[in-house]
Amino acid sequence: MNKTILFRITFLVLVLALSILAVIPLDRAKTDRANWMADLVDGTPLNELSIPGTHDSGALYSFADVSGKCQTLCVADQLQIGVRFLDIRLQLVDDELRVVHSFVDQKTELGDLLDDIAVFLRAHPTEFLLVSFKEDAAPKRSEMNFAEKLEQMLQGYGDILSTATTLPATVGEARGKMHVLARYADATIGLPCYDGWKDDTSFLLDNVYVQDHYSVGNAGEKFLDVSDAFVAASTREHALVLNYTSCYLSGGFPPIYAGLPAHDLHTWMEASIPLIDGPLGILLCDFITSDMAELIIGRNFQ
Repeated sequence: MNKTILFRITFLVLVLALSILAVIPLDRAKTDRANWMADLVDGTPLNELSIPGTHDSGALYSFADVSGKCQTLCVADQLQIGVRFLDIRLQLVDDELRVVHSFVDQKTELGDLLDDIAVFLRAHPTEFLLVSFKEDAAPKRSEMNFAEKLEQMLQGYGDILSTATTLPATVGEARGKMHVLARYADATIGLPCYDGWKDDTSFLLDNVYVQDHYSVGNAGEKFLDVSDAFVAASTREHALVLNYTSCYLSGGFPPIYAGLPAHDLHTWMEASIPLIDGPLGILLCDFITSDMAELIIGRNFQ
């Protein structure tokens, strides 16, 4: 076979391959990780995992394009790309629970968000979710107690709700359920996280290590915080490590909120994570992307 014929055959094969690839969703492995936990062994301890999570998971809207927005993907889309820790901030308004970020209303009722979670878990029983519920602003025009209203709503999803006040020990125990971290007073379900939660620092809450230093002078300062939590996760000494990669830059006026430092943190993590030994713990990201979720998930299968 002469070189001309070989070249033509090679060219035709390449064209055919590119034609096929053009109609195949190449990013499917990155964007659709709805069942990634199916490949985990049931006996795997939770502190052996690397889990993508989101900070202020429902915060899709901002005030004057300055403060409030922390995500571009809605919760349903976050779940599809592999996010398995949600950080839900709430306010009781007219006896209804609304998703908020501080004083910024996020135009979402808790019931709609819980419906999205239930639909996902019922369709993907190999997965589990860790969900932190926080009372983020004082009630308005409400007679009900926050804990009473929230837990009344949660009980309506009994088939996918774990009412335990401790964390599951293994993946097998966790599957198919939403496990609650209760960042509100008078909680009767979920891991109690209201008393003892410290603001803008790193701390130990029972056997959960939390890094949530969010007011920083520069992104490099936050890199050090996140790195310290990576070390804590690698020791496997804690039941969970919650590593908030979210922050805002407080050095100027007005402060630079989540968007700019999130970009810097993502760039730094993309370079740093492949160099780290051991599990990463739970990374709570602002503006999560499918690429970042994929990078974190991939650590479980190396």
